[in-house]
Amino acid sequence: MAPHAPKVVAPDYKNIPHSHRLPVTDRDVVRTFSKLSRASLISLAQQWLAKKNRDFCRPFLAPEEDENDGQEGDDEEMYEPARSHEELLDIYKDLAQRKGGRKEVMDRILEGDWRSGVSMYQLATAEIQHMLDHPTALRWTAKRLAKIPSKETMIQDMEVTNDSEHLPRFQAQTFMTNLARELTPLMKAHYLITRIKTMPITILRVYIHDSPYSTEASLATDSAHSSDSTKSVLFIWPNGSPFVWVSLATHLGQVVGDDSRHLRDIVTQAIPKAFSRSSSRYQLQNTNFTARSLSVLLAYRGPGKSNAAAGGWSIFADASLSQNTLDFITTSKSDAKDKITHANSGAPASKPGPGRPKRVIEETEAPEVKRRKEIAQGRFGSSAKPDDGHGLDRFEVRIDDAFPKIANAGHRAHQDMANASAADASSSQARRGRPSLLDRSAEEQAEVSASNDNDDIWTPDVRFTFSGTHVFAGVRQLVEAGVVDGEKMPGWMTGEVGVTIGVVKYGRIRTKGKVPGV
Repeated sequence: MAPHAPKVVAPDYKNIPHSHRLPVTDRDVVRTFSKLSRASLISLAQQWLAKKNRDFCRPFLAPEEDENDGQEGDDEEMYEPARSHEELLDIYKDLAQRKGGRKEVMDRILEGDWRSGVSMYQLATAEIQHMLDHPTALRWTAKRLAKIPSKETMIQDMEVTNDSEHLPRFQAQTFMTNLARELTPLMKAHYLITRIKTMPITILRVYIHDSPYSTEASLATDSAHSSDSTKSVLFIWPNGSPFVWVSLATHLGQVVGDDSRHLRDIVTQAIPKAFSRSSSRYQLQNTNFTARSLSVLLAYRGPGKSNAAAGGWSIFADASLSQNTLDFITTSKSDAKDKITHANSGAPASKPGPGRPKRVIEETEAPEVKRRKEIAQGRFGSSAKPDDGHGLDRFEVRIDDAFPKIANAGHRAHQDMANASAADASSSQARRGRPSLLDRSAEEQAEVSASNDNDDIWTPDVRFTFSGTHVFAGVRQLVEAGVVDGEKMPGWMTGEVGVTIGVVKYGRIRTKGKVPGV
């Protein structure tokens, strides 16, 4: 008898469904589950055992046979399989009520109840749960969804000037269908979109599978031979906001290769196409804002934050004023409180009862210190406080102002400047690695060269990088300490522009378009 011909698997144009499983020894599975806490693992297991998720989160259950059959096999198993979903759900409820270790729950999930494999839906929900448990674990880049102007659809009404009011409506099913239509000819991917109840955001996770096949065997083979690079991309839409946050799902020490960045760019370019229609085309514009904390993104690029309202202008954005903003009068509430405090301190202290009277703590703050704090309050407003939860960890600027001319400078000084400029150019050309966002483009270099030749000036390549847990809170403390002159300090040092990277010229951040940083 002739042997059977091997089964031929042809490439297809299907997406990876939720029910496709990865082996429990897969690198992505072990890495993701090992970062979750005990409470998160139990919560996820209960979520997977819900009736609406049982079709693509099937656990390993005991077969419906006689109890006498297979007793020897049950004795050898570390975790006895449950008979039904309800029984397994009760087990995890008992685990939630008693104390224990995280590894106990993780081993039961991977080696016991889901020993046959973890589905793509389970891996996606575990990754999103880790992101919510650690809101500062990833680095996010904010982009703005803007409408592409067209001459055919140009509105003649001059009263309509805000393009963000004409953004498309976010309908999840239609959007996912259009996105899959754009990406299916280029790659295989698994999609999961969910709305978070605890935060006003919607999360989209795309697991990129760089293979022409969408079978479980191809997933396992690709994962076994892949390098230590990320495969998933996360997108967040704040409710009622024209911004989209983009991030590669990585952890500390994980390599982000060029292939992963290229696949992420492909998905990012497909996002506005999925929103576009024949009469309305959209694009993603860079806002020059990058942060790690989700609370920071909600504060700067969240609902109602399409404009810059930081620094001293934050008093108009946080609803701390009880008066009309247009009829604003510079009367500080702190002055009234100080007067009340001084009035109370001048009154004689009454004895509450037998014993010594309470001593009134005299104010020992020097007038200079009080003056610096008032200046910091005026420059920063209600923002840039260490405990406000809106800390930016990095802020980079490039200074494009010309070097000031020196009186009685001769030809030698001019020659030294020219040599220094040439040295800066050669050092920038010899710089290795990925190009920085602060590097001058060809147009900017031509503009700088033309201004230097015409005005006989020199524009050096000066860059400043502020890093820390809360950059602008640190600058505010320096103003209060007298290290930085709060009266002469430029506005971009207060964070009022609302960007994390920019170019300063004539004391202001250069902008392109209507939004700072765009």
